[in-house]
Amino acid sequence: MHSRQTGPRKLDLQAWASDEPSFTAELNRIITFITRPQLSCPIVLSPGETEASQPPADPPRWLLCAEDWLLPAADTPCVAYSFSMDGGDADFLKTVSGLGCEVHSFDPSNSNASGGHLGNSLVGNHDDRGVVHRHKMWLEWRAPKRRKQKTRGNRGSVSQTLADIMAALGHHTVHFLYADLLSAEWRVFQNWIESETLQSVHHIVATVHLQWAGFEVGGTNEEVLRYWFSVLQGLQASGLQLIHSSAGEGGSVLKQTVEHVHSSYTLSWANTRR
Repeated sequence: MHSRQTGPRKLDLQAWASDEPSFTAELNRIITFITRPQLSCPIVLSPGETEASQPPADPPRWLLCAEDWLLPAADTPCVAYSFSMDGGDADFLKTVSGLGCEVHSFDPSNSNASGGHLGNSLVGNHDDRGVVHRHKMWLEWRAPKRRKQKTRGNRGSVSQTLADIMAALGHHTVHFLYADLLSAEWRVFQNWIESETLQSVHHIVATVHLQWAGFEVGGTNEEVLRYWFSVLQGLQASGLQLIHSSAGEGGSVLKQTVEHVHSSYTLSWANTRR
């Protein structure tokens, strides 16, 4: 079911949650994992805000941990990426722009790429702090059999892996990354785990969708849930610790209505092994 690998590592498929495949047991394990923060952050950055503060009383959609040891040093250029096609990243872009980051927004449907970024070009400008560079591009999770050497400013396909995008833009580190990948997140996460790209990403805000299996994910419902949990475990093994979870709309999982469970969750992670 998951034999095709995309990098030097192999995703470890976790054992079943119970003695035999069980939809309820597998789902309960996932929901417990994605709704219980693992890292406490007394100082945070909230959506649309650029000043660190205590966590707000009314829980927001996402948070960034603003502890000094997790933020870029004052003399270190800050880099932020956003992958979104519905405009839901507006507050994220406002926050990271206000922090003075070099910001890149990726949207394959964007026909008005600004700042000299046209079509599927990848050009970085390390002097434009706070400016949002827009690219008509999306994330790929399939690693090509033959990799061409990527250079800064190189034009490539409309879809590229995160590692290739970073190489083309000349970035060794992404400090803040936002991703709403419309159910492609599970395979993209797997690519990040297996290619070890997560070593270069410090903070991630990502939405996971549970209403259907996702692109190129197959198997029984129990197998899909087990795979999802294995991906989540792989993210944790790569250093990501959950700092915040926010439930989305809907109440179906794999087309089944489940009480007290939502169809999507927006998760905020900080990388403690960067």
